[in-house]
Amino acid sequence: MNARDALVWVLLAIGVLGFLLCALGLLLTRDFYDQLHFLAPASLIGAVAIPAAILVHDGFSQTAVKAILIAILLFWANPVLTHASARAGRIRRKGQWPPTDNETFPTAPEKK
Repeated sequence: MNARDALVWVLLAIGVLGFLLCALGLLLTRDFYDQLHFLAPASLIGAVAIPAAILVHDGFSQTAVKAILIAILLFWANPVLTHASARAGRIRRKGQWPPTDNETFPTAPEKK
């Protein structure tokens, strides 16, 4: 095993471990909005580490280009899908998107 193979294994382990920890977080949290927070690391850690491992292993090949394009798509789509899911969850819970009349939000303390 040379250094390149070791780097591939480390990158794959980081990617898979990132996805597993996010999946574990999704299983252990009960609140819908807390679960949404566990989706972001998967799209960042796993979706970057695994294509990087493919790039190190195969070089700049057709497989690596496809993996990089998928990573870019996941990196772009995750915030959009997370926001859409949170919005749909709020509409389902509250019945509307805008704040209700009796709903208050914490404000930042005033600066002196």
